Amino acid sequence: MSDLYIRDSQLSVDEVIEKIKEAVPNNQFGILHSYDIKQTLAGKGHELTQACHVFEVCNPKVAKDILEKDMNLATILPCRISVFTQDGVTKVGLALPSKHITQLSDVDDLSSLIEPVEQSLIKIIDQSIV
Repeated sequence: MSDLYIRDSQLSVDEVIEKIKEAVPNNQFGILHSYDIKQTLAGKGHELTQACHVFEVCNPKVAKDILEKDMNLATILPCRISVFTQDGVTKVGLALPSKHITQLSDVDDLSSLIEPVEQSLIKIIDQSIV
């Protein structure tokens, strides 16, 4: 399996964003911040031709448990879900937390915390693309 989980959608970027806003809290996560990268870059004089939105999402209890085991993992929290277009296709994806954590931490038993988080994030994406 790749380090990324990316799915195509026949929905527009705006439709997917609305579905993400519903799916995140329905899966015990919260949206901490969202960014319209295309708009941000345009405001700084750099035009991006494709749409690109990034959502920082978090399950507070799990984040606390992870950080108590290895504070170094603050470098990859919160989790990010991206909505973007590529060649005219709406895509939704994330970098799989399990892949990052195994590369960045030597702490044992983190997989029992990370696996359910990763499955929830995949579920959020799958719910947002249809």
